Amino acid sequence: MRLRIINFLKRHSGLLIFLRGVVRFFLRITYLFPLRKKTAIFASFGGRKFDDSPRAIYEELCTREEFKDWKFIWAFVEPDKFTLPRGQKVKIDSFRFFVKLFTSRVWVSNSGMDRGLELRNPRIVRIETWHGTPLKKICGEEHTNAVQKKPSGKKDAKAIRCAQSEYDREILSRVLHATKESFLLCDLPRNDSLLRYTHKDRLAVRRKLGIADDRRIIFYMPTYREYLVNEKKEHYLAPPIDLGRWQAQLGGEYVFLVRAHYAVSTALDLQENDFVRDVSDYEHLNDLYAVADILISDYSSAFIDGAICGMPMLCFAYDLEEYCEKRGLYLELAQTLPCEICRNEDEVLAQIAGMDVQAAREKTAAFARKFVPHAGHATETVVAEMKRRLGL
Repeated sequence: MRLRIINFLKRHSGLLIFLRGVVRFFLRITYLFPLRKKTAIFASFGGRKFDDSPRAIYEELCTREEFKDWKFIWAFVEPDKFTLPRGQKVKIDSFRFFVKLFTSRVWVSNSGMDRGLELRNPRIVRIETWHGTPLKKICGEEHTNAVQKKPSGKKDAKAIRCAQSEYDREILSRVLHATKESFLLCDLPRNDSLLRYTHKDRLAVRRKLGIADDRRIIFYMPTYREYLVNEKKEHYLAPPIDLGRWQAQLGGEYVFLVRAHYAVSTALDLQENDFVRDVSDYEHLNDLYAVADILISDYSSAFIDGAICGMPMLCFAYDLEEYCEKRGLYLELAQTLPCEICRNEDEVLAQIAGMDVQAAREKTAAFARKFVPHAGHATETVVAEMKRRLGL
């Protein structure tokens, strides 16, 4: 129901603007609320997850002596689904959530914390990490060959933001109506751990997933198509893959892990077996990157994050023309990605069978140097800037 309401409001932009204005007027009163100086509130993907960069920052703060007496709050759509090692939970968009939100000294999110109301209390330290380098068009620039018309008003320079490279800083500063200077060129906090996995760590992940040591891992992580909706009003994913054929050709050597976007995972009907595993609900995405031997995606920022691990990659763009027409891309895939652009499963299977692993790794490394050159210390950088603004 919540998703249906959101989609309805997106289709009726005039009503959405009016409602935002009304709510924004009343919520400005909250600027008068006293702030709890040692309270931070966190949310990941609008409260759907306990992961990504907000979790990386939270876990770092939990280890710091200077934050031992701070109160941490996590906002979730379904609070009962998650267990916190420290802090309390609140249901996002509830009255209690907004009370906690507007009395917290620090906000930490990866997709905005103010629920689209553009409330920017100057007394609050806002950390807005975002959640990946955009290959596909975002934030109002979809469905057009032109860049988004810049809104009137002063650009936001107050939030602490993260960029993986000059490429995404340019796009994100434009679509988020923020100054370039507000972005720290430091990669994303969620990615720091990708450089710290040991052989022992990878073996532990394999044990957790139940994957034998002699099996290689293909990790398929497609993005979702917001224009694909079934009769139940659910977003669905329907790649033209014959998994029986894949298993016949690859099953003796590989395991095929599939992770769907959270918006479609409930509508993804995978028949799991010894070859196919649905890891859409697996808690730690970085574990999957760390153990993967080959990453397959399409129009997703997964290519940028996966490049940190140096693995060979393939692009399975079976619906490229349709996606470009209905969503749009910022880059030409063939000129950008360090891999072949496969248009059907025959091409994917052929690429896997004939892959020169060393050459593929070298291409991935060159790609990483361009799109994610600052990986490794993002959490430390963000926390240092947060402390500076707090006067700690």
